[in-house]
Amino acid sequence: MKELIDKIKLLDFGITGDELSSSAIIHEQTALKSCGFPQIPDEVLEFLKYYNGFLAEGRCIFGIDIKKHFLYDILGENVTAENPNPNDILLLGTTATTCIAWRASKQDYLLIDKSTFMVLHKFKDFKQAVKYILKIDD
Repeated sequence: MKELIDKIKLLDFGITGDELSSSAIIHEQTALKSCGFPQIPDEVLEFLKYYNGFLAEGRCIFGIDIKKHFLYDILGENVTAENPNPNDILLLGTTATTCIAWRASKQDYLLIDKSTFMVLHKFKDFKQAVKYILKIDD
């Protein structure tokens, strides 16, 4: 994770969420569960402790925002999305035409088409998904 964080530090991004507290994480996980969404995976939570969501050149990783100052809150984005499988798929980020998502039933990360929700690609972990969405090379 440290290598990915170091690479992200080199990017010029304009919007990020507030620093995460344990209570914010608990609140978001509870809210997601009560709405029928999957829980945020541990590796995503670890990432969000470094970068609580951000927007870079039209590519976005959602964060946790109890105060609602950051537009791209995981819960808020999932509540408003037209997701055909909200009990299995948790949206974690977006580009103009695609979304990065966690599929709880298979414990994998997906690149899906925004309009059709067709799976375009699978990632072995969240780091690979973030590298892809931010166009970060190894």
